[in-house]
Amino acid sequence: MWDSLRTLAPIVAVFALLIGLMMWAFEGLIDRRNNPNLNIATGAQGPQQVVLKRNPYGQYVAPGSINGRSVTFLVDTGADHVAVPADIADSLGLERGQAIQVITAGGVATAYRTKIERITLGGIQFQNIRGSIVPAMRDQEILLGMTFLRHVDFQKKGNELIIEAATP
Repeated sequence: MWDSLRTLAPIVAVFALLIGLMMWAFEGLIDRRNNPNLNIATGAQGPQQVVLKRNPYGQYVAPGSINGRSVTFLVDTGADHVAVPADIADSLGLERGQAIQVITAGGVATAYRTKIERITLGGIQFQNIRGSIVPAMRDQEILLGMTFLRHVDFQKKGNELIIEAATP
């Protein structure tokens, strides 16, 4: 019996490895489907124009940074502020200010004003942007709302959203 178990052990290990690799590849496919913009250039050296592709859900999701730390944004022209889920805000070291009431997809919620020192999307960067910390948000994306978007020009062309730093 032990001999047959020793013979099966390498076969089981190979199958486990194959299953692990398939799960890893499938996870990557899902990530690219949800965020087709994973490879946009970020940082001040990037282009002043960012072209985002819409995901299958009709959303524009993109990598960026807050105060130099990598985050994922969901462009939301219906959001008044840059809205940050509380757990992400805590990890970024954002300070909670005055409590305010906000309207979310789930209804009215309490949020906290915050000031974001620096937000970067591609090569577009702005400083001292008003935001809100929203404990009711459970997503891992930060809503890139109008306190950022009012500083850019954006237009939709087909399945793309073109965002450019506004000229003063």
